[in-house]
Amino acid sequence: MEEIDLKIKMRRKLEEIVEILYDSSDKFENPGVLAGISGLALFMYYYARYTGESKYDEIGEHALEKAVDMINNGFNTHTYCSGISGLAWTFEHLAMHKFIERNSFSPIVDLEPYLLSCMEKDFKMNNYDFLHGGLGVGYYFLTKRVPNKKQNQLTYQWLKDTAISCKDNSIKWKSLLLDTGEPVFNISLSHGMSSIVVVLTKLMKQYPHITLVKNMLLKTITYILQQQLQNPTISYFPSYSLESNENALFSRLGWCYGDLGIAQAILQASKALRNKSIENVSMKILMDNCFRKDLNENRVFDAGLCHGASGISHIFRRLYIQTKIDEFDKISVYWMEKTIEMAHFIDGLAGYKSWYGEKDGWTNQYSLLEGIIGVGLCMLSQLNPVLINWDECLLLN
Repeated sequence: MEEIDLKIKMRRKLEEIVEILYDSSDKFENPGVLAGISGLALFMYYYARYTGESKYDEIGEHALEKAVDMINNGFNTHTYCSGISGLAWTFEHLAMHKFIERNSFSPIVDLEPYLLSCMEKDFKMNNYDFLHGGLGVGYYFLTKRVPNKKQNQLTYQWLKDTAISCKDNSIKWKSLLLDTGEPVFNISLSHGMSSIVVVLTKLMKQYPHITLVKNMLLKTITYILQQQLQNPTISYFPSYSLESNENALFSRLGWCYGDLGIAQAILQASKALRNKSIENVSMKILMDNCFRKDLNENRVFDAGLCHGASGISHIFRRLYIQTKIDEFDKISVYWMEKTIEMAHFIDGLAGYKSWYGEKDGWTNQYSLLEGIIGVGLCMLSQLNPVLINWDECLLLN
């Protein structure tokens, strides 16, 4: 597919997605950024800037108002993916990038003591899950324009107090599987220690005088890198640590689990640490992942951002912008072509459906994380790379 032809197809598909999302606010049941209506707001504000048409700003504003109404009507889940901290992050991000006025979200700021108490409760239960636990709330506090030392100190203190020291001078954190509650050592970006790497990197940038933060970051990276498969055939990393799964073979290609999310997080940390050795390791992993093109082998079933073709394309696009390495550009184009090809469902949303396994099958999904909002944002920022900072919501920037 020629580059010009691909851009034409992206523009047409993006227009289809926008047409569906234009009146979709009643499709969302929560205010979160990744699974809820604030993800719709984020998309519309970025699309307004992309087109220069203020009517999309108005839809974004309406979505934010509806999210606040949900909270006023009793919605009290605090999590980042589906809850209040995700909405709070959206307000903060939109204000920081001058989409909205900062004084427009004082009702959310008033909820910060509640979010802080929920984060502390999660941490005490060892629930550091980025999407559904304390770390997502901590990430919101860390990304504020004016950091709150008390809020960030709690995140740092919890990480320090709950880290498990290993004999080789690395550290790790125990977490629970979402579906079974089984304790594991999770190294992924979505639910595991790679998200801790990103949070520690941000803590180190904000508090460079605290040497222990840098040491914690290095020790965490050491543990994660030790989880590489001895004889990798498809991926470098399993889905969980080697000690959590002795029979680990490989992980899928995607943002949520496996090489891309892990190596992207470590690359961010290596830049902040100015550690060329760690940077080289992460870059080799990412470069080798350019050759993973087989959809079935890499378990790429749909186009969604979380673990689908558009998310893979976006991660490589972000890497190309950072490095200007042509291989990242080429593989980003490859996965965007696959994204376009996946819009083949007659009863889908702009042709797209999300795969939820044998039990639930193919489902229409609107959300940023797994649905057409995420697909649309990936296309938008490929058409205009200046508009790529929305991916801060996924720990990618």
